[in-house]
Parts: sequence; C-alpha cells; structure tokens
Amino acid sequence: MRTIPHKLNVPLISHLVNLGSGLLLNLLKKFKPGDFIEINGEIGSVTSKKLASSQIKTVDGEIISIDNSTFFLGSMYNLSKENIIRLDLKLDICYTENIPLIKEAILSFLESQSGLISAPKIKISVSKLKENFVELEVSPWCALDNFLTLDHQLEMLLIQNLSIKGFKVRGIQSFSANREIA
Repeated sequence: MRTIPHKLNVPLISHLVNLGSGLLLNLLKKFKPGDFIEINGEIGSVTSKKLASSQIKTVDGEIISIDNSTFFLGSMYNLSKENIIRLDLKLDICYTENIPLIKEAILSFLESQSGLISAPKIKISVSKLKENFVELEVSPWCALDNFLTLDHQLEMLLIQNLSIKGFKVRGIQSFSANREIA
C-alpha cells in the first residue's frame, strides 16, 4: 500500500491536523465511501474514510492511504458528485520536436474543443521514453455524458491537428481502440 502524505513535517501537529481534517471531512461531507475521486493526480474509489486518513482503490487495484489533511491542502475533485471524467490520450512525439511548442499546440487544440471542461486543468506529462519517441500522456476532462464520443474521436483529431501543423507525431492504441478489439 502506498501513502500520499500531507505537506506538514511536524509529527504532533500533523497528527492533530489530520484529526481535525477528518472531523471537517465528516462535517462537510466532501465524499463518502464508494465515491470516485481524484486527489493530487491519483484517481480511485474511496474504500474507507477514517478520522486521520482515508483510502482509495485505483483503477489498477492499488490501495492508497491518504492523510486527511491532503484533502484540504491538495486538489481534490469528487468525480461522482461533479459528474466528470478524465480522458487519457497518448501520443508518440519524435525526440527532434520542440516539446514546449507541442504542449502549446496541444493545449490550444484542446481548449477549442467543445465538450471538454476547463477544471480540473489539462495535464500533459511524459509517460515513457522510447528508442525514437517520447510518449506523452494528455489528460483533459469532460462531462460524463460526453465521454464515449470524445474518447472515441479526440485522440485521432489531436494527432491529425498536430500532423497538419508539421509535428512528427503518431498515435498509440487508445482505450477506445482497445475496446473495439476486445
């Protein structure tokens, strides 16, 4: 089991802050067991909510323990309440490309797409380094109602847009492509 710690380093104070945060979480009802949440980039279903910490089970089945103060000191979205979901797009970008320019082009393209929402922020990160390419993971958010349409089309449209702009990019089999194969 992995732990997402809080940002406080003083043991006694951090324990008291976690207890206070646990009380506030129960009072404010930010989430309940079974809710699907995103906290500091981790996504999962809440399996337990205790006074000092809570646990989520990620889509990979990993159990993560989270200090309750993290829910107030970090960024948390209750996806069950907000009816939103993250799209996971993957692109292979040639090493010779200017990554900051590509990130700018990706953000510009995604901001112009209808059906995507502006918060939580779009995340672009390197997920793998390959022999000739770097694999980028692009994670925009959308309303749950738009997920199937966007999941099926957005990665292909993004690759086409970047190719038209002259970037050396190729797509990776997306979640929707894997679904079609299965």
